[in-house]
Amino acid sequence: MALNANKPNEGGKKFAPQKNIEAGVYPGRLVQLIDLGLQPQKPFKGEPKKPVQELMWTYELVDEFMKDEEGNDIVDKPRWQSETLPFYGLFADKAKSTQRYHAFDPQEVEGGDWTKFIGAPCNVAIVNNPVGDKIYDNIAAISAMRPRDAAACPPLVNPTKVFDLDAPDMEVFNALPKWIQDKIKGNLNFQGSLLQAALGGEKKAPAKKEEAPAAETSEDAPY
Repeated sequence: MALNANKPNEGGKKFAPQKNIEAGVYPGRLVQLIDLGLQPQKPFKGEPKKPVQELMWTYELVDEFMKDEEGNDIVDKPRWQSETLPFYGLFADKAKSTQRYHAFDPQEVEGGDWTKFIGAPCNVAIVNNPVGDKIYDNIAAISAMRPRDAAACPPLVNPTKVFDLDAPDMEVFNALPKWIQDKIKGNLNFQGSLLQAALGGEKKAPAKKEEAPAAETSEDAPY
């Protein structure tokens, strides 16, 4: 399929307004991993926070579907649920990113390599959080499936996507919604990066790469 970087994805097909997903635990599969790069953080209690690397995880719920205007399931459009979290090494055992990893690899057999688990089944616990006059669906936890449930888990409907800023796949990048593209391009290490060069930016020696804090693992949001 031809891709035109001058006509980026603005968010895909428009659907009828969707109700919130009922709170509960859903079977799903990891369908997407997006490296968002080093991102600035909002102040906490008036104190500035250091920038951190962020990763977006997306799960395809295998038995929850988008609804048409009559409220019927669109069986080829399963619901997706995403979350963006600070991304730390496994030594940060209390970090949510480490907890998520251990749902797939509790013994760390794969040495922290998230790409080994793209498409893997898991249980996705969803909660409904009110913020002002809106209610948002958020992920409370990810847990391992029992082996027999994993064996019976339906396959993914959508193709998987992995985007790594150290080796940017431009077909994946150009297929992302524009707001995600903009967030990635806004990361603090974009200048002089491989992604900037691939997008036609000035080819120059990379600026000194900013590093995320090694041991800071506090996260303000509950989910």
